[in-house]
Amino acid sequence: MAKFWYFLIFITLTVRAQENAARNLSPSLRECYDNKYLLERDNRLPHTLNTFIAILRKIENTEGLNMDLRSLSVALLHRFRQDGIAPNPAIPNQDGISPFAPIAHQFYRFAQTLRLIPGDALTFPNNSITDVERCTLHFMLSSSIEIFQRGDETKVCRLADTYRYPRDIKNNDKAMIKNTANDVETLSSDEIKSMTNGRNEGNNVTVDPNSRYPEVPPNHPDSARYRGTEPLSLSECPVENGVVKTPWGTTSFGLVLAGIAAATQPETTRLPELLSADVLKKNNSDVMDRSLENKWLATLAGDLAEVALRQGPKNKDIKLNVGLNGHWNSTALPRWYFLNSNSNYEMTTAEIRGDLDGLILANETGKWYSRIPNLRLSQIFDMYYSPVGFFDSSIRACNRRTLFTSVAPNETLVAQTYSASILLEDLAHATLEYPIIEKLSVQAVNELVKYVPTSMNKDLSCTDTDKLCSFNQMSVDLTIILDTNWEFSIIKPILAHLLENININQFNSNFTLINGQDGTPMINSTSNILDFHAYNSSHYYGNSTRGFDLAKSLKELEAYLKNKLNAERVRGVGGARSDIVLIVPYISNISKNDKQYCLQTILQIREYIPDTIILFMASSKDPWSDLVQNHMTDLFSISTSIGKDTEEALEPITNIVSRMKQVPKRLFNSQCGSDYISSGSLNSYDDYIVPNGISFYKLHPNYFFNHNTAIVKIQGSESDSLVVCSSRAPLYANATESSKSCASISNDVHSITVSCADATFIRDCPPLYISVASNSTSISYKCTDPRVCRIPTMIKYTISYENMVCANEAIRFTFNISILMIVLVVLNM
Repeated sequence: MAKFWYFLIFITLTVRAQENAARNLSPSLRECYDNKYLLERDNRLPHTLNTFIAILRKIENTEGLNMDLRSLSVALLHRFRQDGIAPNPAIPNQDGISPFAPIAHQFYRFAQTLRLIPGDALTFPNNSITDVERCTLHFMLSSSIEIFQRGDETKVCRLADTYRYPRDIKNNDKAMIKNTANDVETLSSDEIKSMTNGRNEGNNVTVDPNSRYPEVPPNHPDSARYRGTEPLSLSECPVENGVVKTPWGTTSFGLVLAGIAAATQPETTRLPELLSADVLKKNNSDVMDRSLENKWLATLAGDLAEVALRQGPKNKDIKLNVGLNGHWNSTALPRWYFLNSNSNYEMTTAEIRGDLDGLILANETGKWYSRIPNLRLSQIFDMYYSPVGFFDSSIRACNRRTLFTSVAPNETLVAQTYSASILLEDLAHATLEYPIIEKLSVQAVNELVKYVPTSMNKDLSCTDTDKLCSFNQMSVDLTIILDTNWEFSIIKPILAHLLENININQFNSNFTLINGQDGTPMINSTSNILDFHAYNSSHYYGNSTRGFDLAKSLKELEAYLKNKLNAERVRGVGGARSDIVLIVPYISNISKNDKQYCLQTILQIREYIPDTIILFMASSKDPWSDLVQNHMTDLFSISTSIGKDTEEALEPITNIVSRMKQVPKRLFNSQCGSDYISSGSLNSYDDYIVPNGISFYKLHPNYFFNHNTAIVKIQGSESDSLVVCSSRAPLYANATESSKSCASISNDVHSITVSCADATFIRDCPPLYISVASNSTSISYKCTDPRVCRIPTMIKYTISYENMVCANEAIRFTFNISILMIVLVVLNM
């Protein structure tokens, strides 16, 4: 009797711990399907790389979180990923009944993967992220294809018309209805029953949690033939879920996560331990000697097995197909990924990228996890999907095609695919002999080997990555003054594309959104891109006054910038991000009197807050050309047309980002504030740089305008090599300024002397420009403080000062006038 209770308790705990391995929709994911607001993908966050990493960082920064890389990656896999979820069209949505369930073929491989990557999400802090963020993360990680007509095609498919290949206009009136017996991705009832394969009785018993759930209902889809219903129509634009838009191609991040999780707890299992007793009765010696690694089942071998088993038995004369492309509905706010076909979607191109990336990172993560126990999951994604690379410039997304043959040797790939195919053979819709399964596995591998080098060569290469992604570390404090006459649907993708490209995160850039009518904040200063995406039309139209009063906004801006300088004095910092203001008018005119008043205010800002750069982005340049310092570099045109969310329409944003990259970080005297009255102490400034990166700085003469010589010191850290350059003219990446002076440092100090010589006015004294570059060839991973270290390989250095002053021409002029008036009064007495 006692044994029975132990067995029952074990079953119960196993089901609870691996709730997303069961044939029902996971209870923790119900909110994403039962809540209509969350189910509508346009209410969720865009599927961008920055959004994904921002969600990971938010989880990792949760106060009191006690989860390392292994526990967090496994918890995310078990909490948020559940492949193959699809609606049963025969089931209406009712109280207590959801038509959504993991009934599609993707679930089978996923459930078997969890057997080899065991764990749970019982300690995951659900409240660390919002419900919108939770559901966005789920749909970013969970693979499925929405193959049937959803009813929203007239709304969303038209957005894909420019991407899909041309259709014959003669056939436009024909309904796209056909028998879906061979195309639908659902499993039959018998297949579902067969999925409860436990370990054979001769080994330790593992209870399959699926067995604790009831039989599928009578109206469950069986090969897409629904009892009492007409054949279902296929969608003109099937949607792939579980994908994320990256500069290196759309990628299935659930597969990448599974590869990383597998690396933290690698497992190679003998195939007989995974098969049912019925299969083992065949006593096939080939099967008995085989094994399967969890990293292979979780990545390439798992998807190739699906191709071999689902496509192979249909027609022996038709070659197997791997790779299926698609396009996003939006450049700036990607939420819908439309596939180009309704067939042969067992291994989409996004899944191939995810499989490759997951396998590459599985091979690398293990060794680095042992060396750096506090390595973060967000750092792995951040390094790999960047020009930097995962502790090695060759281990990055742009190099996946080159790495393919080394990480997936053909012999190993075939062997692991064959093992995975035997494990997943119930997907075949047929009874297959093992030699046939092996033959189909080889064919699937051969197709992949041909596809990767020939059909994925349009992905961004490492050469182009290095050209487009400058190693100039962008670090901006951006203030956006927005004319609220803009329609939200037009301006949001424009701003989204801008913010996605300036590194909004806790380590690089932050932004503030200001109402252009009254100067009040619409979004307070934040370094989290999620705050922008959470701002929706209800906030915009419900809580904001409409209009544009530039004169009032500029006065509010001046006060805001002065307060920021005073706050920096209180904090005692000696450096900060570059200070940029972007003004975004919708109106195309401004009165002469208002323009004159605005110009006076801008001139005051330049005097009192000289490091602030003001840019304009408008539909028409002419009305604003007098308000910028250089109309060639600081004034940009943007389209106000509806529905122009394309690469071409958003090209001006690229130009704005390039201009922002030219604005150096600020160095200053921490004693000065906005009144330029010395108070407090003269403090240093710690900064960090990525390997092979470069940062630029500017020290305004307000802080060294006297007859003495000021000194700026750059102190390297330990053995990391830095190159420090200085000039009295602006410095730029990859430029060869003849006027600059450079020196290499490691653990020593480089001193730069600077003065204004005999300049009478501050405006006659040029600023000091400094660049700090890393040319380190060795791999260092000493940056361990998660508050300041974006990645472990960042190199720390310190900038300090001597003989700094607080001077300002406007204040000096006002002071001199006051003294002159006092003298005149005394003389007239």
